[in-house]
Amino acid sequence: HNYLNALEARIASGHTFGEKRTEVLSNIATIPKQQQHEGTLRSSNKMIIGSVECSHHEFRGTMLGNSRPKGALMYVTEVAVRPNKRRCGAGAALMKGVDEVAALRNVETIYLHVDVRNKAACAMYERMGYHHLDKREPLYAQFTASLNLHDGAMHGRKHHLMCKHVNEKTTWL
Repeated sequence: HNYLNALEARIASGHTFGEKRTEVLSNIATIPKQQQHEGTLRSSNKMIIGSVECSHHEFRGTMLGNSRPKGALMYVTEVAVRPNKRRCGAGAALMKGVDEVAALRNVETIYLHVDVRNKAACAMYERMGYHHLDKREPLYAQFTASLNLHDGAMHGRKHHLMCKHVNEKTTWL
């Protein structure tokens, strides 16, 4: 919540985030503020309800990253939606934005981790075309461990590794 408020304030003040944040800013879900706060007259004034952050750096030095051409992979590092706006399509809208960025960059496969207890997010990712990978497979186990997301690493939390092939062509080295 504090992150979204800070991000919203920085955007409202005209802050430029630099090249690295451009993708994040292009995939921020907004709604008219009058839908959030009754009595607001200006419907053109919008508020941030979610954001998504993507990267390709997570694959550096991993077996997975070394087995695919440069630029073929994208990792969704974080998806955040205001709690009172969840389960209304904001997450799906953000992930559609990820698909658009991936298509523009000729990404072949998008990967993400999701907490196994977050059933709603797991179901949404499945609807968006993501499928579960076997984390026991060495290629994926090493990648997950490199992010410190292997089972039990994060205070006992467990994560699913999921991926989505963006186009028909999947190139392996």
